Amino acid sequence: MEQQILDIYNSIQEIAWHFGDHGINGKCCEDLSFIEFMALKRVCENTGITIQEIGINLNITKSGATKIINRLERKGYVIRKNSPIDGRVCCVATSEAGVKIMSKIMAKYTDHITTILEEIEPAAIEQIKTALKIISDANEANNKKLK
Repeated sequence: MEQQILDIYNSIQEIAWHFGDHGINGKCCEDLSFIEFMALKRVCENTGITIQEIGINLNITKSGATKIINRLERKGYVIRKNSPIDGRVCCVATSEAGVKIMSKIMAKYTDHITTILEEIEPAAIEQIKTALKIISDANEANNKKLK
């Protein structure tokens, strides 16, 4: 069992290296750092998300999330607006430029993954998807317990 855990850990590290900051051929996400990409992804996935929710979601402080949103706003990828429910709450939304850059990045990575997996049987691809989802969900649940 210990060797299996070590093998899983090593595989996750390799995947993180190739799909994280290092990215495809040394490039990650256009003009975004990996943390900016992840924050923008969260904004795209959650209409009207608050900065505090972004911080919680990415396991960073609210001030750290604010700095990232400030950078994304300067790049023109997000806009801040007051919550329609509570005007005191600041929400973040994706701008047109943000949607465009996310679409471009996601297309690049999905094309890359398609190429990687093209020789693998569909049933095995489904197993990979399931296993990655299980690991991701377990990690998220564990992070919530630690808070």
